[in-house]
Amino acid sequence: MSCNSLYKNEEEFLKKYDVSIYERPSVTNDVIIFTTSDRIEKNSRKVPKKGMQILLIKRDDYPDIGKWAIPGGFVRNNESLESGAIRILKEETGIDNVYTEQLYTFGELNRDPRTRVISIGNIALISKDKITLKKEKNSKETKWFWVEKSLLDSSKDESFTTNRYKLNFQSEDNEIDIEYEIIEKIERSIFRKKEEKFKLLSNSDQELAFDHNKIINYAVDRIRNKIEYTPIALNLLPKLFTVKELQNVYEAIMGREILNFRRKMDNMIIETDEIIEGKPFRPAKVFKFNENFEHEF
Repeated sequence: MSCNSLYKNEEEFLKKYDVSIYERPSVTNDVIIFTTSDRIEKNSRKVPKKGMQILLIKRDDYPDIGKWAIPGGFVRNNESLESGAIRILKEETGIDNVYTEQLYTFGELNRDPRTRVISIGNIALISKDKITLKKEKNSKETKWFWVEKSLLDSSKDESFTTNRYKLNFQSEDNEIDIEYEIIEKIERSIFRKKEEKFKLLSNSDQELAFDHNKIINYAVDRIRNKIEYTPIALNLLPKLFTVKELQNVYEAIMGREILNFRRKMDNMIIETDEIIEGKPFRPAKVFKFNENFEHEF
């Protein structure tokens, strides 16, 4: 076995290694923080419907100053990607013991005008009653936004399935409304190659910073897919809940009514003998997550 290395050993190689040989992009950790909250019902006797929300921050510096963005920050050299995401989450919400998952790596050219920036997208699912947003003097302005993705129409030809969606962001205080149209073309082959085009609609008050509309759209699709075979949606509820409360969360995420919901939950949840105090409606059966649940293909 021959070795043509200019170095005697790896220690010598590392000692003399020049890190400036290759250009290095900047890397950020962005955390899409999802929760659900009650929608206000005109009829106060109805059980409130839930909607899905995300937390956005208002940028206070260039580029894209004044635009709403996903909480995030540049990766530090002394932390892993996972610990960096947890740090950002704690800085924005005050908690760190929550479900987080790496979403995708977003690295299109020119996505940030400052320099070559690659963003590691992460998702976090949190019950809203666990969140205490910081109100420090120099902290950035934050708002909860309702996020809704709805299918407008769909068509097929010999080569593609084309779907048209509306992706809407409305601030909880109703002061800001941002709306995008998404044209999704999916190749009708075994590869299912997908192309997406985003268009900011004219009735929008603002637009999101950078390519954060694409990142959030990807995150919504990921959660919608995962709740069909994993219990991640239960992170948005307290330990004890009713089937109706769970169904409301699922429908908020999916953006549609779900029929035969209890049957679809199968053995993911189990009934308990416990009682939830302080409910304004008549007592209902109370459930919890079945820790022995396993998804079967």
